[in-house]
Amino acid sequence: MLAEGGGITVKRDLAETAGSVRAAKRKASDGLILGPTRKSARCAAQRGLVAGMQALPDDVLEVIFGRLAGAASPTDYFHGMLTCKRFHRAGLSKQALSRAGEEVLAVRAESWHRGASAFADAAVAAGSTFALFFVGSVKFYCAGDAEQRKTGAALLAKAAVAGSPEAHHSLAIMHFNGSGGKRKDKDPEAGAELCARGNILFGFIPAKRELGHCLQDGFGVEQDAPLGRRLLAEAAKQDAQTPAVDAAVTAATAAAAAVEERLRKRNDINTLHAAVAAAAEVSAAAKTAAEAHLTATPENRFLLDWYGRAGNPLAPGTHACSHPLCGRVETRRHEFRRCSCCGRVRYCSRSCQSMDWRLQHKFACLPLLELYGWVESDAESTETAAVAGGAGGNDAGASSSAASDVAPILPGTYGAAFAAVDAMMD
Repeated sequence: MLAEGGGITVKRDLAETAGSVRAAKRKASDGLILGPTRKSARCAAQRGLVAGMQALPDDVLEVIFGRLAGAASPTDYFHGMLTCKRFHRAGLSKQALSRAGEEVLAVRAESWHRGASAFADAAVAAGSTFALFFVGSVKFYCAGDAEQRKTGAALLAKAAVAGSPEAHHSLAIMHFNGSGGKRKDKDPEAGAELCARGNILFGFIPAKRELGHCLQDGFGVEQDAPLGRRLLAEAAKQDAQTPAVDAAVTAATAAAAAVEERLRKRNDINTLHAAVAAAAEVSAAAKTAAEAHLTATPENRFLLDWYGRAGNPLAPGTHACSHPLCGRVETRRHEFRRCSCCGRVRYCSRSCQSMDWRLQHKFACLPLLELYGWVESDAESTETAAVAGGAGGNDAGASSSAASDVAPILPGTYGAAFAAVDAMMD
């Protein structure tokens, strides 16, 4: 009996001990003994923050989300909206969306979907200046039908009225090129006026450069060459004072010089075709070095991705601007201006042409290669062959070999050769 009673007592004690352990674990999990864990403390802090925000009036919440719309990324902004229904309403309020900036609207073309389009349209309806400019640019250059282009142009006009310097410049380019219409629809007077407004009201450098070229050439305004040259000099000076642009030009020049030196040491570039290939290699190195210091603006990056990564094709017979950070495309054939030296590249504006010249094109422009002694020109080679071939007999074979022996590349650097051309292009 004692053994049985003792066994019962031991079992009872073990059961009580196990119950005490379970109770201790429950208390520990509730944070009553061992204290709160890091995760539970963080969750409690978040609940407290949300509770504090919930106590704020609606208009204060809308002001807070307005600040977020001007600085937060799309992911952060939408995560904030998903916290609760009040936050969702505040994030979509007109007051908050009216301050939507380039950070919250900077969506990549491959990530563009119905929800992103609806959010951007809501920001447009709320009156966001950047949304008007961004959506207007996307509708004008990415849509294939005339109605969408009209809508995009109207949004760009609203953005210009709201005080967007980029919209002034974009509208000026559209007027200069007659974009969205026929060749006869060009309006250089309106384009020059928009550039003048962009320069006077905002000091926008591309608008100042476009206006300088208009004054210098008498395009859309009464010709005033001294004033045009002064504006171009001011634009070049402001570009030099911009750290990113200055670093890009310096890096492009250094990269081009390094590749050029390597190519010269090979001493086997003795034909026009080889010289063009070498110049293209130098230009590609300069472009790669420059792009490490410069980034495209949100609307230009969207256009570049739309016709690049997203794989949307251009209209038949049209081309994109040759500036690697632009992204504008022709709305009709032969809309953009060609390089007057080589004719192989196209630009939507003089501003893009000037910047691309500094960054890469001056290293690959074929007539300049001929002009500054890289190779004998095609015209000279053809003329020599024709004159010698007219003599007939054995002289014809001699002329053929003489025409194929093109002059080798002369020593020297790009800096001295293109100094005068740089001044003309800017």
